[in-house]
Amino acid sequence: MTYDAQEKLGFGAEPYELYLFQGSGILYALTSADEAITYLGQNYTPATIWRDEVDQSSDVTSGQLKIFIPNDHPLAQLMLPYLPASPVSIVVYGSHYGDTETAVLFTGVIASANFTDDCELTCNSEQYLLQRKIPTQLYQSPCTHIFGDAGCGIDLGAHTYAGTVTAIDATGTILTVPAFASIADSLQGGFLTVGNVSRMIVAHTGNSITLLSPVIGLAVNAAVSGVAGCQLTFSACTHYDNVANFLGFDLIPIANPFDGSSQIG
Repeated sequence: MTYDAQEKLGFGAEPYELYLFQGSGILYALTSADEAITYLGQNYTPATIWRDEVDQSSDVTSGQLKIFIPNDHPLAQLMLPYLPASPVSIVVYGSHYGDTETAVLFTGVIASANFTDDCELTCNSEQYLLQRKIPTQLYQSPCTHIFGDAGCGIDLGAHTYAGTVTAIDATGTILTVPAFASIADSLQGGFLTVGNVSRMIVAHTGNSITLLSPVIGLAVNAAVSGVAGCQLTFSACTHYDNVANFLGFDLIPIANPFDGSSQIG
């Protein structure tokens, strides 16, 4: 019998669900069933996990799903104190014991985690992501490309530098990395990578960098990589020999040439 037929039958149906969480270096396959279940070659481990119904409405939250797991579950612990740097996708499958079909009930990404009696994971579906407004080209001085994207064309691999942390301040945000003192690029506006974790670099002077937020568990002698940043100015684009792809307007006049009014503000 198919999944829909079993659901409509109601009485006597024994449903279970499969939850597949995947991200960079992250894989958790969990099931609400009482025993392990193998589906598409993936073994799903029994866990205390449940969800609410998918929100389908005209509100901005339409397409969201909330999944609940115990606070002490390893997946929940990954969300402390921040979500992982790379997106964590979620696929929810539904089936019944003795069913001939396993249906996809939800696909999306984890958007936030809230810790109360349990860990509440708010997940956004692809439908929810389609509500995001697509920005248009703006008449502004800074370049509107993202450094390293297809429009920019810069190979970030050629501007990534390896180093070793020799000191960390009490806040965990100011690091000393001797290898960064002699590199050709500024890391300000770029990011630091430690394994699968990344943090934005908000300042870079000599061998010292300042992170937007600390990397939990980072210790002295850790191997790190620093990816250069770009200030999105014409001079920064000149530094990277990439002016042909500059998509800003660096020569905007301060005063309107037609009526003399200010162009700033």
